[in-house]
Amino acid sequence: MVKSISNVFSQSELDFWNRNGYVILPNAVPPSQLDDTVIAMERFFGQDFSQPTDWYNHPPFSGGIAPMIHDQELWNNRQSNRVYQAFVQILDCSELRVSQDRVNFNPPNKDSAWNHQGTMHWDIDSRQKPIPFQVQGVLCLTDTETNQGGFKCIPGFHRKLSDWAASQPADRPARMLDTTGMEIQSVPGQAGDLIIWHSALPHSNSANTSNRPRLAQYITMWPVEGSLPGSGVLPLTVTKRRLLAQVLDVAESLIARWLLNYQECDMVLVEVDRLLGEHPDYPAWHVEVAGQSYYLRKPWVRPVDNRRLAIYRPYAMGQHIDTPALPIVDENEFITELKEAAVKVPTTGSQSKLTVNQLNQMKQFLFQTPEQHGFEQRLWDEDSICEMLKQKFDLEIETRPVVLTDLGRKLAGVDAWSNP
Repeated sequence: MVKSISNVFSQSELDFWNRNGYVILPNAVPPSQLDDTVIAMERFFGQDFSQPTDWYNHPPFSGGIAPMIHDQELWNNRQSNRVYQAFVQILDCSELRVSQDRVNFNPPNKDSAWNHQGTMHWDIDSRQKPIPFQVQGVLCLTDTETNQGGFKCIPGFHRKLSDWAASQPADRPARMLDTTGMEIQSVPGQAGDLIIWHSALPHSNSANTSNRPRLAQYITMWPVEGSLPGSGVLPLTVTKRRLLAQVLDVAESLIARWLLNYQECDMVLVEVDRLLGEHPDYPAWHVEVAGQSYYLRKPWVRPVDNRRLAIYRPYAMGQHIDTPALPIVDENEFITELKEAAVKVPTTGSQSKLTVNQLNQMKQFLFQTPEQHGFEQRLWDEDSICEMLKQKFDLEIETRPVVLTDLGRKLAGVDAWSNP
């Protein structure tokens, strides 16, 4: 155990961690930081969380997990000394990196507007031998009751995973499991609670049947070699994506959703030996390729016929843990869908910095490829779009870096842990 840093968990809490695979640190950050983070989330979503009518103005992100990553308020929590101390004690290492992770906005289920249940899963390949020791964490920004859509898990399963895996089919899904007969526990939290769990523990957020949204920030850390040099580059807090939202006078979440939908329309045509159908327990398509069975995640896969599927390009190329590279037979079959998604720019607000004519020109540019405008990349992103707007319309685009403490600079990889 690292001796120079104060422990935040008692021995009984560590015993609970070892037995159940998760542990809760109360008061991980000051209440004022929690309030600031909620306000930042309201800014990102363009909503007033005290108004239930606002919660469903726009469809929540899948699982309620939104790509709000860069805000100063999130960094203030990431560089909290007490959060750092918790990960130091659990990982038995003081030289750590912190994740630049997302937030969770999970409103109460409401008919067809939002009906999220949560799917028990791992975020690692559970077929690995041995399973590496990794941890994950989530910070409760507000009080979260057991029925409020928060963290749930199968306590103690991290200790049983190897034995359980030995009894499962060799072609089982890497990240999902049949939980029939297993005891799933919803874990409540108070505002400021940091829940840390072992990555071998099946977990999920859950159905929100309360009358309040669940608000949370994901934070984790992992050991790094102290001799690694720092990058010297501060992360941005005012990013090109936020600036693009300001140019169009819309909530940043709408820009994030537009770009995410566009990127996920980058589909290729894959041909498998057999499409065996939907898995009865998991949100996945069961396919057979070269004599091997695989389970392909539904959100990124769309069957075309009994052998061909439209699949999100990075997924088809084997860049995710579920599956290796798949046989791509046509890379441009869905190019029209991709171009149409590119021009589905969010409806601009009254204070947009673009005229109607400039907005139409912007859409014409986006229907073309980035290469046609001098960018060496396949897809548009916030950086290339902002640079294009700057070049075409002489808009001012100025980013701003985050403010980090000495600890934060090391956690972010800006500075090295050890002096050269």
